[in-house]
Amino acid sequence: MAEPASNIADQESVEQRERRLTWERTRIAEADADIAAGRVIFGDEALEWLDHWAAGEDLENPTLS
Repeated sequence: MAEPASNIADQESVEQRERRLTWERTRIAEADADIAAGRVIFGDEALEWLDHWAAGEDLENPTLS
């Protein structure tokens, strides 16, 4: 079983933590920019698309609202 996140964080070096936090901040900034630009897909639509994708269907990218 996986260890709780707090134990994993205790095992990181200072450099690893900084790299991880930089990566997380970048992903959050990208998500914020997508939301601000209206590049979003809502829950039910996302789940339906993922169900079809998981079933192996050849899909186009979902329509963003």
